[in-house]
Amino acid sequence: MKPFYKILTYTLLISSQFSCQILKKAPTDTDKTSNNKSVTKSQSVPEQGVPVGQVNSEPVGLTVGNQEVRVSEVKREVEKLVVSDSVTVEKALEQVIQDQRIMLEAQRRGYDKSKEFNEELQTYHNILADAYLTDSVTIKALLKETYDWLLQEVSGGHIMLQLPEFASPADTAAVYSRLVDIRRRAVEGESFEVLANQFSDDKKTSIKGGDLGWFTALQLVYPLEKAAFTIPVGQISMPVRTKAGYHLVKVRERRPNSGKVLVQHILKVVPPNAADSVALRAKTEIDSLYAALKQGTVFEALCEKHSDDYRTRNNGGLLPVFGIGTREETAFEEAAFALKEGEISKPVRTSAGWHIIRLARKLPLESYEELLPKLKEKVVTDSRGDLVRDNALSRLKRDMHFAENDETVKGAIATADTNLFKRRWGYSLSSPLAASTIFTINSNEIKAKAFFDYVMERQLVERVPSGYTPEIWMRNFYKKFVDKNVKEYAQLHLEEVNPDFKSMMQEYSAGFLKVQLLNDLVFEKSVADTLGQRAFYEKNKEKYRMPERIQGSLVVAKDARTLEQVKEIFAKGVPYPLNSTMRTPLYYDKYASELTAEHKKILASLLEIMRANKGYIVEIGGYADHNENNSNSAERIEKVKSFLIANGLPIERIIENDYVKTKPADRFDWTKNQRVTFIFFSNSKKDVEKRFNRKDNEAVSIEEGYFKKGDNIFVDGFKWEPGSRSMTKNGSFVELNIERIEPARYKTLREARGQVLADYQKQLEVQLNKELEQRYPVKINKEELEKVIDNRKQ
Repeated sequence: MKPFYKILTYTLLISSQFSCQILKKAPTDTDKTSNNKSVTKSQSVPEQGVPVGQVNSEPVGLTVGNQEVRVSEVKREVEKLVVSDSVTVEKALEQVIQDQRIMLEAQRRGYDKSKEFNEELQTYHNILADAYLTDSVTIKALLKETYDWLLQEVSGGHIMLQLPEFASPADTAAVYSRLVDIRRRAVEGESFEVLANQFSDDKKTSIKGGDLGWFTALQLVYPLEKAAFTIPVGQISMPVRTKAGYHLVKVRERRPNSGKVLVQHILKVVPPNAADSVALRAKTEIDSLYAALKQGTVFEALCEKHSDDYRTRNNGGLLPVFGIGTREETAFEEAAFALKEGEISKPVRTSAGWHIIRLARKLPLESYEELLPKLKEKVVTDSRGDLVRDNALSRLKRDMHFAENDETVKGAIATADTNLFKRRWGYSLSSPLAASTIFTINSNEIKAKAFFDYVMERQLVERVPSGYTPEIWMRNFYKKFVDKNVKEYAQLHLEEVNPDFKSMMQEYSAGFLKVQLLNDLVFEKSVADTLGQRAFYEKNKEKYRMPERIQGSLVVAKDARTLEQVKEIFAKGVPYPLNSTMRTPLYYDKYASELTAEHKKILASLLEIMRANKGYIVEIGGYADHNENNSNSAERIEKVKSFLIANGLPIERIIENDYVKTKPADRFDWTKNQRVTFIFFSNSKKDVEKRFNRKDNEAVSIEEGYFKKGDNIFVDGFKWEPGSRSMTKNGSFVELNIERIEPARYKTLREARGQVLADYQKQLEVQLNKELEQRYPVKINKEELEKVIDNRKQ
């Protein structure tokens, strides 16, 4: 398919629904499947029309060419256009007629028979069918239920016994019975926690007596969540089935939702298995920082200087917003939620080290309307989605009279053996079992052979799930095979049972035809016809004039001092100094130049800054202590430069300055002299503007490029001559630098190509419409259509 056509097709189909229908044809019988094949997706185009033998007595509203359009069709399309485009009824009727002409012309040219048209329409058929086959009733109920549960938090625990999803009925009953017995013991007084520690297969929680901590909705798989939010406090659920096995759920407490928190933290890292001396030093440092905070030291200042969290220390230690039950470290979570806004916690120990936490803000749970988009996404993508899909498939099975042959199903499952795991499983074509019907959908019989063929194909590409036996894997294949056939049969026959879906597909097919015709005769033709563009441009040149313009830069400052500072920077030329550095240099051991893990973390932050600011240039400054070799600073620069280039920073955005021993940072502390620093410059005047606006965002405004009369009141106030000039206006201090003056002229075709192309397309479309008016004259049933128009106006 041509790229332009494809883009335009998707744009138009998504943004609006096209009016008019394609020519009516009697439905075909090509969708029926054979009795011994699995159901496959149809490649035919949905067709519309009155069923054979049925006479349509509805009056004709208008006739376009030889095509009759019924009053109801005209009414539907007119109303759609009036509502969506806010046009008058008369204009909408004109559009309906024009669209009908385009449909007829597309069919005359055979567009509806093309391969690409049928492929595109089939793709949309499948996408739309998915939407129509979704269980919207279940989704709506789950949305309300989930939000109701989000209003609460639960503290609970569970005991799990593992069981594969497609285990045999006997194994399933055995595990269920065993868990019922464990529940009986707990109900009769034995400790739930001890039983969890003794029996639960969830190793992560069994060591904690099955404790799940505090949680709210959307944090557990749906079956566990449902049990936790529906059984009374202090009670233990009956066994609950998930894909992992069977669970008992105990609810200890329930409380209102705590909302979410935005916190800052200072971290002193204690590495895993750190020596006692290292852990003690971290504890001493965090206690010292806590004491300083209690005495009034600014949190952000201490964080920037002392925190070991390099991702957050330059933004005050801010962490992403989080809620109850979302962090692995419960100690951190509990400390954060115990604070009041602005309050600082005592040092908190986690597996990462020691933290001081400051609560910046508490955020209440969002309203149902605010959370709805997120809830909709969750409902169809997390474990609730399984429920939605299973309910939808169950409904489809009922509607389509799905029926299994139990004996054939059992026999098919029993053919599984270890060859499945070796990807060599097979079956005998002459086997009576293969010829047996395994299930029916309406009157279509699906044979076991079709299932066996499916298994032979899937065993080659699917990974064997852990803990599966051949029989369990065969049950897994059977469920997928059933679901696939039910869904595909429903997709194939949806038009027969759903008039809305049939109408939608008719609109899409009409839309595809319209877009393809307009693309070939207007849009793509106009792009390819360069001679036509040139002729149109020459004929309409007056429409494409460029007014007199200047090229230069404009600085508007709030005071004279700021204006002079900006001028001084510009006078030095590019790159412009930004008076900005990386706050953390790279410090080295004596004579060292290799990059450490700590160095690479800092350089990663530098790379993020450079990626976010495309105009930035960074100076790498190398320094050596007076006790080192002169070459050490140059070696450090080279290693840093190589790392930055290897990670995507172009060499032209790097300046190297080897300061050797000329600028010691400290006369006595030699470790501070063995360093690499980073200073930022920029080629962009807008970055200079940001420099001055860091503390006062209205200190200065800088614009550069082309200006014409009316673009800017300050530019208009100057006499347009090359050079720099200043003035004071409306309390602002202004400097205009005019590099050159460009007189008024015609735009070149290259400059005006976008406008020319759009205007040329309009001309081609007008010409096409005139041709179609001649080819497809219109007869209007005024009496009937006036009723439609009058009713609409009322």
